[in-house]
Amino acid sequence: MTLAALNTGSYNVVLLLHLLSVILGTGTAFFAQVLTAKYKKSSETPQIAIQALGMVMSPSLLLSGVFGGALVGMSGNVYDFGQLWLVLAGIFWLTAVAASALLYNPSFLTLPDVRKHEPMLSGLLHLSLVVMLVAMVWKPGF
Repeated sequence: MTLAALNTGSYNVVLLLHLLSVILGTGTAFFAQVLTAKYKKSSETPQIAIQALGMVMSPSLLLSGVFGGALVGMSGNVYDFGQLWLVLAGIFWLTAVAASALLYNPSFLTLPDVRKHEPMLSGLLHLSLVVMLVAMVWKPGF
């Protein structure tokens, strides 16, 4: 039975890791927006906080997609990468990972300075996260 593969111990461990990384990455993305908006109004610079957020956000969002892909592979024939909701989630996942890495450079990456594009990238990051959530809940094409 195909559904039995969805409730195995290993599948549930990967699902837990997927959900944990989604919570960390998405929560950090929205918290970072609140933090940077607060500090734009003051003369203080939150550089240490922004670096810490970058060290959590980008890797968490990256791992969420890796674990999500593993879940698709472990699901047997229930899910496959040809389903519309997984294609949409994959596209917007890559967009979110790229936007978060550009906005909040993790210290292990050297990326160009994109401060002039910060509002657009921030909007793209948050829109991508919301579209992924909608795709995961309603699963169009499933």
